[in-house]
Amino acid sequence: MNRRVSIVITLVAALVATVAGALAFQMLAPKAAEKPDPAAELFYQQNLRDATGKMQAMSAHRGKVVVVNFWATWCVPCVQEIPAFSKTHAEVSGRVAFVGLGIDSPDSIAAFDARFKPSYPLLVAGASGTELARAFGNTTGGLPFTVVLGADGRVVASHLGRVDEETLKRWIAPYVGAWKAAAGSGKAGSTL
Repeated sequence: MNRRVSIVITLVAALVATVAGALAFQMLAPKAAEKPDPAAELFYQQNLRDATGKMQAMSAHRGKVVVVNFWATWCVPCVQEIPAFSKTHAEVSGRVAFVGLGIDSPDSIAAFDARFKPSYPLLVAGASGTELARAFGNTTGGLPFTVVLGADGRVVASHLGRVDEETLKRWIAPYVGAWKAAAGSGKAGSTL
């Protein structure tokens, strides 16, 4: 019996040592970095003109949470969602970046920007913006189309069609901490 007990104890000790070694290896081994979505990499490579004609590098958004909205001035649902995007952007400024990629002409985007003055930059993506939207999974090329990129460059949300303010806030809530409510809503300091 002593021999059997000795063998069992040796086997249990070997098993514990194996498990402990595997756990130590997992904890100490360098982690493979999560790779950004290939479409996000394509987004970061873009250099696009804003409504004033100034060139903007999308690489400036690398490492940030960013809401990318594909839209056009002739698209009614696109225009309808911009006030909610603008309001939300103003509330989270500095914590989440927003860009509107216009599938439209520079003149149309400049006129729209001058008239409505959204709080985030409207950029001229033109027809190439449709290809970028397709890279993000919008196979139909429909508008509006919205993508939320995490700071790691991975897509955390995407939607074809109009996005309401509540949905937009729900998508970005994990990245903004305490939500700064709009003045007069009576919900100052609330969180989503």
